[in-house]
Amino acid sequence: MIFPNLKNKIFGYVNLNLEAKEWVVEKGISITEENNPFLNPKICEEFVNDLHKKYSLDFSYGGWMEDRTFIWQGGYLEKEKTFVHLGIDINVPAGSELATDFQAEVLKIDDDYPLDGGWGTYIILKNLEKDIYILYAHLDKNILCKVGEILNKDIVFAKVGKDPFNGNWFPHVHVQVIDIDYYSELEKNNDWEKFDGYGSKDDKELNAKRHKDPIEFISLKY
Repeated sequence: MIFPNLKNKIFGYVNLNLEAKEWVVEKGISITEENNPFLNPKICEEFVNDLHKKYSLDFSYGGWMEDRTFIWQGGYLEKEKTFVHLGIDINVPAGSELATDFQAEVLKIDDDYPLDGGWGTYIILKNLEKDIYILYAHLDKNILCKVGEILNKDIVFAKVGKDPFNGNWFPHVHVQVIDIDYYSELEKNNDWEKFDGYGSKDDKELNAKRHKDPIEFISLKY
């Protein structure tokens, strides 16, 4: 389980884009590209907390290949219309410990703060049991591992970050799988500045191949 301090807690799947449409109606909030309250991490955290109360959850996950045109309208994704989410978001409290659930090598640790809407602090691990790489983003800046380190299973390597240092998002961890061929391409061409957690509808099939559903490779339950 990747959240050892959330052992035996209740979790479930949520679609943030669909739930956001219902939430603004319930709250009587107007949302436009020019005025989108979800771009405020505090309001978005309130929204997620309300979702957890609605479904009696301690934490939630979801988002792989989800079209988030509604919830992130007016944000940085608007320019290129890249609203398809390529990983999953696991919505947990800031400070939650993050642990390995497979043997891994720490390949990359970086931080793009103060970029608004960025990764914040992030880590890329190479799964030593399967030929994939996994990115964990929006982390606390005090990382508990170092590049080149081999992490055995159940090792706490990071904690969940908070705004503004986590990319200025509500508290959550973005988990994204990168297949071995695409990772090699990114390294060869030094394309990491272009690498993102969102893509276009036109590239959805390609991105689904490059970025498999992370829930196949991580565990949220004990």
